[in-house]
Amino acid sequence: MVLPSHKTVRGVGRPGVLLDRDGTIIVDHGYVGTVDRVQLIDGAADAIARFNAAGLPVAVLTNQSGVARGYFGMEDVARVHAHLSDLLAAHGARVDLFAFCPYHPEGTVEAFRRASEDRKPAPGMALAAAEALGLDLHRSWVVGDRAEDMGLAAAIGAPAVWLGPAEAAPRGVPAFSTLAEAASLILEQVAA
Repeated sequence: MVLPSHKTVRGVGRPGVLLDRDGTIIVDHGYVGTVDRVQLIDGAADAIARFNAAGLPVAVLTNQSGVARGYFGMEDVARVHAHLSDLLAAHGARVDLFAFCPYHPEGTVEAFRRASEDRKPAPGMALAAAEALGLDLHRSWVVGDRAEDMGLAAAIGAPAVWLGPAEAAPRGVPAFSTLAEAASLILEQVAA
């Protein structure tokens, strides 16, 4: 879950990289709630290591409606993130902050059945990451493979990168097949 406070001052801070999880860092097998379903996408760990080496904070922001739907619990998400951290560390990479939204208005678990400002495309998780990591969201990059990720970028005024077919990318958003392919553009733009 995200941090409780969402206060941040835009325009103050450093740039960072806000990554989606499933389909961006790990293969999207649909509702990944157990460590045996975690599979790194080729090159993702190396891309994150490049961001780390450049001094860019990396946050993973992920909608996890599987909690609201009763497919897995909060502790399962924490285990997946711990396992993912271990896999990344084996490649010399790290994530500085994991944030996830367990809520969904159509959930079957009453405690998590609701709308939330933390659920992408709403800005809650990005605002929490900005506060925790001292980020300027306007200079940070949002990377993902879904409309919700692009909506998050629009909501916080950040540049975005689409992972997937170029014809499916929103107008004006650069498209790449993988995070590894997108890393050079992000690093060049941040350094400019």
